[in-house]
Amino acid sequence: MKIRFYFGIAFLLLQVGGIVYARFVPERFFCWAPYDSHTLFETFVTIDGTTLTQQEAEARYKYKMKGWEQRSIDNVFSLISQYEDTYGKSDNAQVVVKYETNGHQQKEWIYKR
Repeated sequence: MKIRFYFGIAFLLLQVGGIVYARFVPERFFCWAPYDSHTLFETFVTIDGTTLTQQEAEARYKYKMKGWEQRSIDNVFSLISQYEDTYGKSDNAQVVVKYETNGHQQKEWIYKR
């Protein structure tokens, strides 16, 4: 009986720890309300002087590269960075994401290796 009690306490503490951690990182995967921002974005990918179409960019990253992102836009940045730091390392891609969150002024994120 005590083992189940301690397991239950550990499980709850892990959940609380994940929520507290999520409040201090941009991706916010474990927040209680992950859909607290809406971002309109468009991604531009250029490889060796050739700009990829939206379909080609989506095939490259296996995620939508234009439209509404209901989670934190940092998730898109993380996805692009992870791909470019691994599979696309030798492609010398230039990636620009233009976005506006919750109707605020448009910003630009540029992938930097």
